[in-house]
Amino acid sequence: MLNCHKTGLFAAAFLAAAALSPASPAGERKGRPWTFEDILLVPEVNELALSADGRFAIYTVEAADAETKRTRAQLRIVNIGARTQRSIASAAIARSFRNIPGTEDWSALIDIGEGLQLYRVSIDGKISTVVSNLKLVSVGKADHSVPMGGGTPPHEIGILAYDWSPDGQWLWYSQLRAKPDQPLVRFDEAVTGLRSRRRSTIEAEVDFFLRAPDGSIDRVITRPTSDRMAMHAGGKVIWRDDEILFRTEAPDGSPGSVFETRAWNRRQKSIRIVSNERDARTLTMLRGPRGGSLSTSGIGAALELIESGPGEEPHRYGHFPFTISDSNYAASRDGRKTIVGTRNLGTSRYGLALVEKTGVREITGTGSLTKCSFDNWLRLAICVQEGISTPPRLVRVDLARGAIEPIVTVSPRHEEIMPLQVRAETWTNRNGYKATGYILYPRNIRPDTRYPAIVITHGFDADDRFAKAENQWNYPAQLFAERGYIVLLINDPLPYQSADLRAAYSAWSRGSGPPDPETVRQLIWIEGVNSLVDAVNDLATEGLIDPARVGIAGYSRGAQMVNVAVTRTEIFSAASSGDGGFLEPSGYAGWPASYDPVYGGSPMSEHWEQYRRFAPSLNATKVCTPVLQQVAAASPSQAELFDALRAAKVPTQLTYYLGASPASDETHIFHIPSNRMLAMRENMAWFDYWLQGKRDADAPFPERLAMWDRMAENGKPRCDATKSAP
Repeated sequence: MLNCHKTGLFAAAFLAAAALSPASPAGERKGRPWTFEDILLVPEVNELALSADGRFAIYTVEAADAETKRTRAQLRIVNIGARTQRSIASAAIARSFRNIPGTEDWSALIDIGEGLQLYRVSIDGKISTVVSNLKLVSVGKADHSVPMGGGTPPHEIGILAYDWSPDGQWLWYSQLRAKPDQPLVRFDEAVTGLRSRRRSTIEAEVDFFLRAPDGSIDRVITRPTSDRMAMHAGGKVIWRDDEILFRTEAPDGSPGSVFETRAWNRRQKSIRIVSNERDARTLTMLRGPRGGSLSTSGIGAALELIESGPGEEPHRYGHFPFTISDSNYAASRDGRKTIVGTRNLGTSRYGLALVEKTGVREITGTGSLTKCSFDNWLRLAICVQEGISTPPRLVRVDLARGAIEPIVTVSPRHEEIMPLQVRAETWTNRNGYKATGYILYPRNIRPDTRYPAIVITHGFDADDRFAKAENQWNYPAQLFAERGYIVLLINDPLPYQSADLRAAYSAWSRGSGPPDPETVRQLIWIEGVNSLVDAVNDLATEGLIDPARVGIAGYSRGAQMVNVAVTRTEIFSAASSGDGGFLEPSGYAGWPASYDPVYGGSPMSEHWEQYRRFAPSLNATKVCTPVLQQVAAASPSQAELFDALRAAKVPTQLTYYLGASPASDETHIFHIPSNRMLAMRENMAWFDYWLQGKRDADAPFPERLAMWDRMAENGKPRCDATKSAP
């Protein structure tokens, strides 16, 4: 039983959560609870574009398709005034929707059966070809493909990226070109670059072209696929008089890279280098109303917004509680206004900032504003508005007044769900570092009950968006809450709050210190674990959670935190680590530049002692927590941790989810619906078993329950789960 003091603390916290919840609607809402299928079918709007007159919009929504065993994109056209929408096509993938200047039509990269090509889409839904390249190149984690990021599903590319000149007469575009002759013999760095290879990749290059109004085409430049700017930001250019400015990446032999801004003169047909910088913060150039580039700098709860121009003193707009990005960037046709996407430092909620010479005005709404498209004069925007408990909807934003009006819903299915209670929270750990996040509450929560809890973490993705896979991956956060768990979605401590913390992240990104490796480990991983543990302790003190029944889950960056946490604290009674493995000694071969600032160098050197003290597999004997690893790669480092835990008699399981065929792998964020469903159900069964002693009747691999029984009986004795709790 709780004493009166703790009951009062919890009751006050719960009432505050109900009052302050960003998802709490006015009045009582009825609806149904979440299901696994709801999480699987959560839609993601990945493209949105206005027509020139602002009367129509086109967007694409991606969702799982069980029949095709992958996600598919549905193209929809919206009549903004009538607040109606209709579907016009289904595609394997759709990207880069833009209004074609001088017309009412849009252009887009769409795969409707002939690979990713550039099409024109009219308001009446007609689709026609703009430019195509029938020499397709396969990308993704599949044999005979070009690697293109761990989260990219296998597909075929004809046109890679594009942009229109402001008058719509010139077309900039890029395409992949497979190298015709693969080397039969390789040497030196060409060999070491294959050390982490799982599939037989092919080599390709990126060709950039400019098509003139008369239809003539110039090849501008050819870049290797190792150039991340060419591969991922080839369509992000600035048209300035006769020049087109674009960025390239040029490794200079050091662990970091130099990012060059180049200019192609379309009249003289020549290139010049405009500038270069190390560790570019954005993939595009955020141009301000004074003709310079926008950036934020500083430390603390508010950052300074600065516009820097060549040969001039930077203009300082003031301090604001947000970071900026190229996510929702646009400049007005007359150049007097710029709008940038913002992310609030306190709530991790996305919004907009309208920047003019006279000042800055922030535009926010209920939940986050994402995927915005703007008219040419930055008077009107169409955005996706969403929150943790609010499904995505399209809204009209009056940028002059900041007024937001709903237009259409994206997913009627998810509008049927009764919203869960959610509370934005900031936790301060024992050393003063702050971590932001959200708490999801069970339905019909009672103030006299301690609940089991699940901590879900993935870097900085715990923000005000709807069931995002980038945050919760295959951890069914909403279903955990429906089943009576308190769910804590927690970010790492933001680097902006401390010069020391920012320096540690810069060293990790740069590939070298200062600071020294021990300080990097302390500030990035140990302080991150401290934040997770202290957040759990805070909620235990409130009387909200049972400290003996707390689990932790995280994939990728979150898997690093999970693996370190279980070696350094006994507070977690179950863990799920998703597709991670970074920090293990065997991972050095594939990522030396990322390992050097963490450990000082190779494990096969004088730096071995640093690995021995910190690498999770080398500290497996300290682990008191049953650990599930779900992976899409089955890498040596994942097997290394599994073997070490088994040798230490820690209950553990390693589950490998295969790709769509023997010639392909599952992606880092699972794209195969059946794999996502199995992984979510496996996580639910795992935590129910170890935290609540329940045998889930819906467990996806029922024969494994007997194995878990044997692990529970024959494994090392469970450590004291309350040792780290108050």
